Amino acid sequence: MYGCNNFCSYCIIPYARGRVRSLPLEQCAHEAQDLAEAGYQEIVLTGIEISSWGQDLGDGLSLIDAVEAICRALPGHIRVRLGSLEPRTITPEFCRRAAALPNLCPQFHLSMQSGCDDTLKRMNRKYDTTRYAQSVALLNQYFDHPAVTTDLITGFPEETEEEFAQTLD
Repeated sequence: MYGCNNFCSYCIIPYARGRVRSLPLEQCAHEAQDLAEAGYQEIVLTGIEISSWGQDLGDGLSLIDAVEAICRALPGHIRVRLGSLEPRTITPEFCRRAAALPNLCPQFHLSMQSGCDDTLKRMNRKYDTTRYAQSVALLNQYFDHPAVTTDLITGFPEETEEEFAQTLD
């Protein structure tokens, strides 16, 4: 998927690469099969902002639909891993369906950016620290020992020492 609709205050991607454009579901599965046939043992589903996959297709599909289609199109020994996810993606429905996919790696990179709600607001992020923590709790509820990784932006304009300390906490 290409583009982004989020318009975070620090990011030029929506202006430079445009709005979300998703690869159609059948094409996602077909490309994954082609990679498996070429000998790849792991396929990473990635894009500029994969949590928005399907929003532009107009058929009600979401990222978990693409993940299921890809996992089911591949031989069971081919691992599937997800790129960076927005916390809003991690719902009980997403987790229930993802946990049923034996070749999906239980490793989730959740974008955090900051552990301070005021900084997240200045960043124009669409979640807060409570939602982030809920996403991690859901992953732990549905997966045995999931790996959760994240990324942080420190020194964001106007970030105070107190706000940075909140991120460290």
